[in-house]
Amino acid sequence: TAIFDEDSKVIWSVKGGSRDGTVLANGNILICEGKRVVEYKKGTDQIVWSYKIDPRNKEVAAAWRFDDGNTLVVENGVAPRLFEVTPTGELAVDFPLQPETDNIHMQSRMARKLPNGNYLVPHLLAFAVKEYTPTGEVVNVIKTDLEELGGREQRNWPFTAIRKDDGSTLVNLTNGNKTVVFGRDGEVLWKCDNSDV
Repeated sequence: TAIFDEDSKVIWSVKGGSRDGTVLANGNILICEGKRVVEYKKGTDQIVWSYKIDPRNKEVAAAWRFDDGNTLVVENGVAPRLFEVTPTGELAVDFPLQPETDNIHMQSRMARKLPNGNYLVPHLLAFAVKEYTPTGEVVNVIKTDLEELGGREQRNWPFTAIRKDDGSTLVNLTNGNKTVVFGRDGEVLWKCDNSDV
């Protein structure tokens, strides 16, 4: 895992792979490493905070730090879940996810919290971005296997979902090689794929 500068020079790195990662406001780096979330001190390999996932699960799919110090974590495994852990290790939010697959590696990806307190979670093999309440209720689903996007044959697996200020949702579709903006009701407002570039 590495950070590169504008000249493609490595300015920070640690051994091993990662999935989700953020440079925090204080310069520290928060990343998912296999079965844990780790915060490294700025510019070093010194761990200043970590959280190991439930032993029933196999990998961390997402991690994000909030202004209040809580960290959003998503686990893939036999008990897929989303939770917020406080700086002292307590769980502030904890609910099971509904990925619609037993394929652990393909259950979910870059989940994020919305301003209304709900969470957007991309579920790859469900071909859906689901909006969950803090109690785990699914209140909205954006389908990514729409015919106008090529149907399931195109393998438009949602990887990243970002809610925009106007209420639309920008979704990157891995494997299907598309970026799509969906309206509030899941309709396609804009798309870009490899043929456009």
